[in-house]
Amino acid sequence: MATLKELHNKRGNPDLGHWNTIKLFSIAEASLLTAGLEPCEYNHLADYELRQKLLNEKPINWQHALMLIRSLIEAICTQEIKSPLIRVERSDYNDNCWNETVEQAKISLDDTSSIVANETKIHRDELHKWLRKNGYFEIQQQNIINVQQTVYQQPELIDHNNIILLPEPTYTTPALEAIQGVVNEFWISYDPDSNQPPPKQSTVKSWIAEHYPEMDSDYIQTAIDKICRHPKAKNGGNTKRNQ
Repeated sequence: MATLKELHNKRGNPDLGHWNTIKLFSIAEASLLTAGLEPCEYNHLADYELRQKLLNEKPINWQHALMLIRSLIEAICTQEIKSPLIRVERSDYNDNCWNETVEQAKISLDDTSSIVANETKIHRDELHKWLRKNGYFEIQQQNIINVQQTVYQQPELIDHNNIILLPEPTYTTPALEAIQGVVNEFWISYDPDSNQPPPKQSTVKSWIAEHYPEMDSDYIQTAIDKICRHPKAKNGGNTKRNQ
């Protein structure tokens, strides 16, 4: 199997760094990025149109992109990858079609052909774990230098096209991910003894709604804010912590 580095090398190492701050990818976006293709060129296409465009134009790594879409869908259906938002295409006897959101607990392999790849979301961490598990990241080789040669430590190379930047959690749920996201965004550097005003509760809730759309309940957003909020911080203040 080709690694992420090999796939991107075949594509001439495209600059995909503008995706580094995105935390939620659609299945289509994750597959295209892994294959070294720019999702912005395909985001306007429905699932069928995307597959046909790749089949017809055959850009470098097109086979990998198509198989990754299928593999990620299967991984979601088998619960191997947790998804905060699963969109499924439905139809009735009158050939009326529509897309609806379905809880992952109700998804099975029978739904693989119905999942909408350009609307179903996976988190950056989940994608990272799955890619690593399936051999897309190169394993660092150790103890391969002959003892008679000069031993040196090779500096670690940073691949800025690597689409995964966050550490792997030992256990996670959408709510826990939202809590950790709020802590990292607003509170990790907050100093109650300084003149720095705390973020407004409304600002935190809006941020949660934008970055964790599955947390669409005002009650849950308020609860997450209260869990994360510093005990000395009130609900008012600046719109965001200083960077």
